[in-house]
Amino acid sequence: MENDNQLDRIFFALSDAKRRSILTELSEESKSVGELANSFDLTMGAVSKNIIILEKAGLIHKSKRGRQVYCHMNFDIWRIVAKFIAMQTKFWERRLNELESYIDTQALGEKNGR
Repeated sequence: MENDNQLDRIFFALSDAKRRSILTELSEESKSVGELANSFDLTMGAVSKNIIILEKAGLIHKSKRGRQVYCHMNFDIWRIVAKFIAMQTKFWERRLNELESYIDTQALGEKNGR
């Protein structure tokens, strides 16, 4: 159940292009909130709002150095995402294989005049 709530927060966070861009920036190196605001030509408030969503999803974490707040990518969280995607991939591959077998059986029946 906790993983379901976590996945909801993760996929909500990933649903926004600006937040995905922030994650792309942070995947290369940690940056301050100010640096992120400048990178995307956004106000500090707009960046902060998106950072809060990313942090609640567990995709990033923050640290403070002096008066600067830095954002860091949380690479460990991607294991939860990868596990979910792997499970879904396995499920849908199995379903598509079943559908393909069914279609082949139907086509063979029609070919044989059934």
